[in-house]
Amino acid sequence: MRVQHEQRKYPRMSVTGGDYRVHFRVKDRAIRGNRLVNLSAGGCCMEVDMGDMGAIEVGDSVEDLYLDHLDLPAVPLSAVVMRILGKVPGKTHGYALMGVEFQGITEFARNLIAEHVTAQLTEV
Repeated sequence: MRVQHEQRKYPRMSVTGGDYRVHFRVKDRAIRGNRLVNLSAGGCCMEVDMGDMGAIEVGDSVEDLYLDHLDLPAVPLSAVVMRILGKVPGKTHGYALMGVEFQGITEFARNLIAEHVTAQLTEV
C-alpha cells in the first residue's frame, strides 16, 4: 500500500515576527489585528482571538482580507476557511488557528506573494 503525502502547490513560509498581520471580514463582521502564522501564494494561516471566532466555521467565505506587510500587495483578497485548529467548546480565551485558501486572486497578486515567500525562504 502506498502512502500519499500532502503536496502543496506553492512553497509556504512560517512567520515568526510580529510585522506580518492580517485583517478581514467574515459574515459581515470586521476582524482586525490578527498575527499571520504562515503564508503561501495559495493561502495563509492566522491566529484569531477566541472572542472573534464566534460562529466562524470551515467553508465560510472571507472577504476584504488584507495582508498587512510593506512587501505584500495591499489589495483586498477573498478566501475560504479550510481549517480551524484550537476552537473547542468552552474555550473562551486565547486564540484558534484559521487556515484559508485564496479564491479569485489575480495572477499579479499571487506572483507578488510567491516572490516574497521565495525571497524570505532563501534568506534563511
